[in-house]
Amino acid sequence: MRKVLIVDDEASIRNGLPLIIDWERLGYQIVGAADNGEAGLAMIRELKPDVVIADIRMPGKNGLEMVQAASEEGLLFFAIILSGYSDFDYAKQALQLGAVTYLLKPVDEEELIGILTKIDQKAKTDQQKNQKSQLMEKLFGGDPTGIKDAQAIKLLRLPEEADAQKLVEKLQEQVAQVITLIHRHHRYLVLLNEERFPDEAIDAWCRKKMAHQEILISRWFAAQDNLKPLMIDIQTLSKLIFLFPNQVISHHVLDTTQEAEERSDLREELVKAILANDPLEQPLFRYYQTFYHSLALEEEIKWQINGDIEWLQHQISEKVALAIEWSTDEVHQQIFLAQTFPMLQKVIAEKLAALQATVASSLNQIDIIAELIQYTKKHYQEDLTLKKIGEHFNYNSAYLGKKFRKETGKNYLAFLDEVRMEKAVEILRHSNLMVYEVAELVGYSNVDYFYKKFKQYHQVSPNEFRKNE
Repeated sequence: MRKVLIVDDEASIRNGLPLIIDWERLGYQIVGAADNGEAGLAMIRELKPDVVIADIRMPGKNGLEMVQAASEEGLLFFAIILSGYSDFDYAKQALQLGAVTYLLKPVDEEELIGILTKIDQKAKTDQQKNQKSQLMEKLFGGDPTGIKDAQAIKLLRLPEEADAQKLVEKLQEQVAQVITLIHRHHRYLVLLNEERFPDEAIDAWCRKKMAHQEILISRWFAAQDNLKPLMIDIQTLSKLIFLFPNQVISHHVLDTTQEAEERSDLREELVKAILANDPLEQPLFRYYQTFYHSLALEEEIKWQINGDIEWLQHQISEKVALAIEWSTDEVHQQIFLAQTFPMLQKVIAEKLAALQATVASSLNQIDIIAELIQYTKKHYQEDLTLKKIGEHFNYNSAYLGKKFRKETGKNYLAFLDEVRMEKAVEILRHSNLMVYEVAELVGYSNVDYFYKKFKQYHQVSPNEFRKNE
């Protein structure tokens, strides 16, 4: 409730104003009344009202003199000056003094309500601005003190350009106040509440509704204490963005570290897979997991991987007794330019695949047709042609076609159709996808052509096949 003081030498005003409107419904409470400016000033000092309604003309110190004296003492409030038509010049002085407005006698109820409503709106706006200014200084400036008007504080950080409207609305259902601050290209949502409550609801909602967005969620902290630990908490989470890009990162991540496999053992597995020309996906996946389990930071990850790659190259060169062409500087540069861990994983996967192919070629272990078959089974969904595959393997497409027919007894496109038909059967058996969706999944953009090919290979249509299964 905003406190209101009435100062007027007319008893009818002092007694009548409290009765003409529903003050409490508007958020106001009459806390006192005085019949002259001197007594009014004394009550302003004592009661610290938010609004003072004062008559211009009063014995002794008039309303304007009272307002000016209170202002000089640093007493802040909204002033409504009551005046008659003959006092219009005085009313103009009131505006110059910073009084909110003046109100003509006799007082009109609707006009008074309108003024009080504007005062309430302005007070709230001023309070928010002041609160934001204080929070900026406490969180990002040099003010070490906490927030006096709340018990618990929590912070969410998003990119400045993120659309946070729905998130703010959801948070406002759960906490007393949500204040938005912008600082150094980030949007901070400050949550103020009278008590702390479990974070699972906020975390779960953010993960569900704000997927693929970078959101850092701090713990709850005591709002009235130094807020530096709150900012340290956010800074700690921000160091994990490289590892978990475009995700919700909260303190629960810090509490779920797992024991990882020994990285040295996994490096040995990678060496064996490269030398044996075995698939690298599984050992690489387990190798990457060691960084997730330990919540390693960006610089640590990059230096570790850079060292591991150099070690792999050295081990392989020794084991096969061959000079492996490998641009160490190029690999080093690509590792340290990677902006996220998934991007770094892609770089490493490509480099190790190239290293494996080089080793296999050097040891005469590579069979281009076997590689072509393996590549086709892995990329059957794509628009494959011998020309594109020839470019991928650096072979002439006509040569590849002749070699493929000679070793397999069929042309390449027929083999590609066989692979796609086998995959189509698997999908039809184990899913409820529509036929056109199955066609797209196995590489056919034209569903009619897919129908024709399927019936050619299986003697029934896709729908009949599914019905008979």
